[in-house]
Amino acid sequence: MDLKTVFAKLKSLGGLFATLGLTLHTTEHGPSTQMTVTPELQGGPGVAHGGALMALLDTALGMQAMEVALQRGSAASTVEMKVNFLRPAAVGTSLYTRTQVQSEGKSLLVVTGTAFDRDSDAPVAFAVGTFNVYKPARPAAQQTPEAPRQPD
Repeated sequence: MDLKTVFAKLKSLGGLFATLGLTLHTTEHGPSTQMTVTPELQGGPGVAHGGALMALLDTALGMQAMEVALQRGSAASTVEMKVNFLRPAAVGTSLYTRTQVQSEGKSLLVVTGTAFDRDSDAPVAFAVGTFNVYKPARPAAQQTPEAPRQPD
């Protein structure tokens, strides 16, 4: 299973990936998540909610960690993450991310990433995350996430 397949499966479940309108692209720098700040994602008048930016960066760092994990036949999950908000992102702003693995241990990865304004290339937020790399109970190729059940 490759990273784009994992992302597509997660997005097909609906949830946060779909709600935020996240997309995944591969670049010469590695995986990059992208998102446009819509009116539904604003926290203050006319600017992105910090939680939406954190979710964008958690996904970006997580996809970078997952890329390493998949090469090991493993999966990855977030242990902790810290975000520095550098400037507001106005509604309508298109954002993209760049990430980098800083430290790769047996079971932990430290990944950094920055979210940028596509129009100006100005950094909007910076994050550092620690990720657990683990062997899933079933191989990733056999796992099919189920959609959440709706209440009766």
